[in-house]
Amino acid sequence: MKILIVDDEEMSRNILLAKMTHMGTCVAVDSSKKALEELDKAKAEKHPFDIITLDVSMPGMGGQELLEHIRKKELQDKISKKDRVKILMITARMNMGTINACIKRGCNGYLTKPVSHVQLIQILSQLGFEPATAEKTAKEGMFHSAGVAEIIKRFYSGKIILPVFPSIVKEIEELLAGKDPSVDELAKIVEKDLVISGKLITIANSSLYKGLDDVNSLNGALVRLGLQHTLGVCSALATKNLFDSENEALKTEMDKLWVHSFAVATLARRLAEEKGLDNLETVFLMGLVHDIGKMLLMKVFVDMYPDLCISDEDLQFVIHEIHTTFGGVLLKKMNFSKQIIKIAEIHHWEQFEEDTDKELLAVSLADSLSEKLGFGFFSKQDKNNTLKLEEGDLALETGDEFELDHDEIIEKLSGLSALKVLGLDPEKVFSIIKQIHPMIKKTCRAF
Repeated sequence: MKILIVDDEEMSRNILLAKMTHMGTCVAVDSSKKALEELDKAKAEKHPFDIITLDVSMPGMGGQELLEHIRKKELQDKISKKDRVKILMITARMNMGTINACIKRGCNGYLTKPVSHVQLIQILSQLGFEPATAEKTAKEGMFHSAGVAEIIKRFYSGKIILPVFPSIVKEIEELLAGKDPSVDELAKIVEKDLVISGKLITIANSSLYKGLDDVNSLNGALVRLGLQHTLGVCSALATKNLFDSENEALKTEMDKLWVHSFAVATLARRLAEEKGLDNLETVFLMGLVHDIGKMLLMKVFVDMYPDLCISDEDLQFVIHEIHTTFGGVLLKKMNFSKQIIKIAEIHHWEQFEEDTDKELLAVSLADSLSEKLGFGFFSKQDKNNTLKLEEGDLALETGDEFELDHDEIIEKLSGLSALKVLGLDPEKVFSIIKQIHPMIKKTCRAF
């Protein structure tokens, strides 16, 4: 078979490539525009594609629009229904309205993330293909996909307990939204939570906020942090609590995810500040919770399957495949704003439109930068990292020194869609990276 994989997210493309490479010749692209170019090329070479897997949700021309375009072009070219390319829609959420719309536009079937080998083989067989596959390859990862799919099913049926943010964050938000909030009023709210108030003093003395002298009182910490920064710190402390676990194996994964989330939040706030955005603490919170779907999926998986290894690479890829859409639905159920819900859904997009919210762009760019700084959840698996990082950097085991290849990083930054649309200078972003990297490493320990 000749297969075209269309997905805007790199890891999702790689997951499908790994599952379909043995089934035929695969071409993977990250946008509808590039997909159309590949289709034109295949037509010119008189070697058309047999199958297209098409992600429903993409920036620019979405999956449904591309599906409709392909079918109209086939009609114009008078291609018979029997000879049309088979199109499988890939969706992260079982939304029957979307699925029915795709069927009306002419898709041949759909697959829901996480996509398993069994799903692929069954639907390809239904379409008349007989993909050659070894028994081991067909079974590989089958249980991981089934396990995560069961979690999604239980979540939508209300059988999973949702994480809860402490009310202190909401109280501080309401205070700051009022007229002339004071440090004393803020202190009365914060001191209700002994853990958070104690942590605030430690964080006020961390490298990110430290002054000439140490502070040793709650009021002193609040004065140093300021009203807005206190909201951000309390949000971080509340979020960090969600990443705790008594299971040692899970705790290791949660610690990695927390470092990544904190790095994204800190970088995003700094980038937003550089762009002159006002709602810096909202951007900070968006960074903290952008991967909350991955957090809950891992926790529930360990609860349901305590004998399985949560750090298994195949399992982590299955979780990654579904975590964005799942995270968006989770944040909606937790009553977060539409903007915060959106960042969970789109932070791995590789292309952005000019009218995308600047806050969303700042967090998405920070997410990409965190990977390059060694703060990505999968950083240790990234052999092509553009930074020459010291071993153990992700686990915060080394000193503050690190090496950056200026020219290579500038080249990589210049190719990021979020940076272009946001309108930031790559050289300025490079200087921010150099400044903020050691601060992240030190400050995240304080939480």
